[in-house]
Amino acid sequence: MILKNLHLNDNSQMPKKGEPQFDKLYKIRPLIITMNETFQSAAKNTCSQSIDECMVKFKGRSSLKQFLPNKPVKRGFKIWARCDSQTGYLFEFEIYTGNKGNEAETGLGESVVKDLSQKLIDEKLENVHVTFDNFFLQRSFCKNYMKIIFIRRVQSERIVLIY
Repeated sequence: MILKNLHLNDNSQMPKKGEPQFDKLYKIRPLIITMNETFQSAAKNTCSQSIDECMVKFKGRSSLKQFLPNKPVKRGFKIWARCDSQTGYLFEFEIYTGNKGNEAETGLGESVVKDLSQKLIDEKLENVHVTFDNFFLQRSFCKNYMKIIFIRRVQSERIVLIY
């Protein structure tokens, strides 16, 4: 009864598959936006943050389900997250919905870091350290964001500072 009557978005306004504004998460997008806004307003941004992926275990059927054989949780939803490095507090997240269109994704890691660090840039925060894996981006991207110090983990023993 609850699922039948609970709607977060108007189904009649939903863009069709193939249209440019099509979103696989259309039905829950307002909830995701509200959660991200609430997470960010409930805590102050800290000077040390981390961007990484996490998996939410899911065994059902969904076009959003990913298979990552080298992860502890092999099947589930992939979520990109920006968290506090010390407390683990979640500031912002985005659910990975797969390729957009039929073309291969290039610069996926860069777009994830851009999207998740955009609030830091908009708020004009300085001297924020954002740490991430070497999967996410190259040195050329970081030069455009001089106020935020990006730290890329290359190997477990070695850390590279990118200014």
